[in-house]
Amino acid sequence: MTPAPGPALRSFEAWRRQARRRLPRGLFDYIDRGVGAEIALARDRARLDAATITPRMLQGDRPVETGCEILGTPMAAPVVIAPTAMAGLVARDGEIALARAAAGAGLPFCLSTQSITPIGAIRAAVPEARIWFQLYCWAEMDLTYALMRQAADHGAEVLVPTVDTPVASRKDWNIRRGFGMPFRWRAPTVIDIALHLPWACRVILPELLRGGMPAYGHYPEGSRPTLTRSAADPRVALRPALSWEDIARIRERWPGRLLLKGICHPEDAERAAALGADGIVVSSHGGRNFDPCPAPIDLLPEIRAAAGSRLEVMADSGVRRGSDVLKYLHAGAAGVMTGRLPLWGLAAAGAPGAAAALAGLLQELEEAMALSGLRREDLPGLVPSAPEPAA
Repeated sequence: MTPAPGPALRSFEAWRRQARRRLPRGLFDYIDRGVGAEIALARDRARLDAATITPRMLQGDRPVETGCEILGTPMAAPVVIAPTAMAGLVARDGEIALARAAAGAGLPFCLSTQSITPIGAIRAAVPEARIWFQLYCWAEMDLTYALMRQAADHGAEVLVPTVDTPVASRKDWNIRRGFGMPFRWRAPTVIDIALHLPWACRVILPELLRGGMPAYGHYPEGSRPTLTRSAADPRVALRPALSWEDIARIRERWPGRLLLKGICHPEDAERAAALGADGIVVSSHGGRNFDPCPAPIDLLPEIRAAAGSRLEVMADSGVRRGSDVLKYLHAGAAGVMTGRLPLWGLAAAGAPGAAAALAGLLQELEEAMALSGLRREDLPGLVPSAPEPAA
């Protein structure tokens, strides 16, 4: 694969180091760190590092092909940009930049309910984007259904309810640094932002000049959390009693493909299939929710067996390199989501950085497939793209 023009291709750690210099520490930690003692975060990495693939030799007569189709979406490789809250704080119009980078790489972009930029603005700015929409269910389900209709009206191809977050997990470092929506304007927060004035001028100042502050773009008018105001409206709190019955009602109302994100148990995978979901994402939420959660790479084989051919099984958490993608595919995933890597590229070098981070990941995947001897037909979860219709 030819490297993308712009910033040089770099490793995950190189992008991360540059992002750490450019972002306020509170925002960096919000993206980078886990929950509790960060055992799940470390476990995700350790188990991916421990996974091995025994290479097969002399496979040169079989070309490396990464193109595939997941849930009806053709893509250049089995990679989706994961939904990440507040990407619009990492860079000005950050969600638009990520959607553009994904489209340029031939990949889908999964937009978060808690994005700064709403889906309509992203569709207008990047009409060619293949958008999936991550859904947090609000306490008031009628408002949730209205958000689903908005996503469908703007061409979201796949709805991705996150099912592993009935409550927001406490993150002590965010509390100490005052990071959140809203920011807690204490001395450490003010000093943190003062030490990163270029970021504030790029991201915060344009909103101030327009008479506002960055806010969650999908929340109802008057109920949008901003950097200076919380959402006092209890109707848009996370739905604490989220149940399979709620997912059944979502399935009835959503006309497209449905992908449940955060499934970790084989019995839950079977129930998702019985309920009519089209796929699941095996996920530890990037080590950010529940510290005792097992590593997804260890859960995949049993879940893949339980799902059979009824579900597309994806995975996320800890994807840094192309070899990580291949390890998940080798364990039975149809594809992966990656969140931190494109955010670090975005923070380090804006939209070109996000594009370069993705280009590097896809180049590493091709190299890993070539060196392992594995090809698309050797990876049972990977579905080749449908051929283009004849003219």
